[in-house]
Amino acid sequence: MDILTNFAENLNDLLIEYGINAKSFAVSLGMGEATITRYVNKGRVPTVKYLVKIADYFNCSTDYLLGLEDEIYPKTFLPCPPFADRLAYLLKYFNRSAYYLYHDRDITQSKYYNWKNGVSSPSLENVIKLAQIFDCSVDFVIGRSKG
Repeated sequence: MDILTNFAENLNDLLIEYGINAKSFAVSLGMGEATITRYVNKGRVPTVKYLVKIADYFNCSTDYLLGLEDEIYPKTFLPCPPFADRLAYLLKYFNRSAYYLYHDRDITQSKYYNWKNGVSSPSLENVIKLAQIFDCSVDFVIGRSKG
């Protein structure tokens, strides 16, 4: 699965479908046109924050944008809570310990504690990894959906 390619293709398809060019889309999101162009040209994937902004703009799931879902299912998404709160919720919901993440699932202990204490948020790569670990959607990991 190539997240960079999937994201670029899905974003480009949505821009064409909605008849939006990179410049006006960038303005709508408060981003630079060059950033959108890099996304479409497979030069970079967005941060989680901008992935959510893009998904909200098109009323689609982050999983669709990343190519983890094949179709758009428009629905109402929840605002993302602080990731430290969401991480505690995920561990409780899936009945897992922190040890499970940083010992058994290749999340470093320092990353876990930075997320837990709100020092940092996970990269998109790590959010996808958490979705795989918990066998759930990216939207559920970041708190945009209930399940």
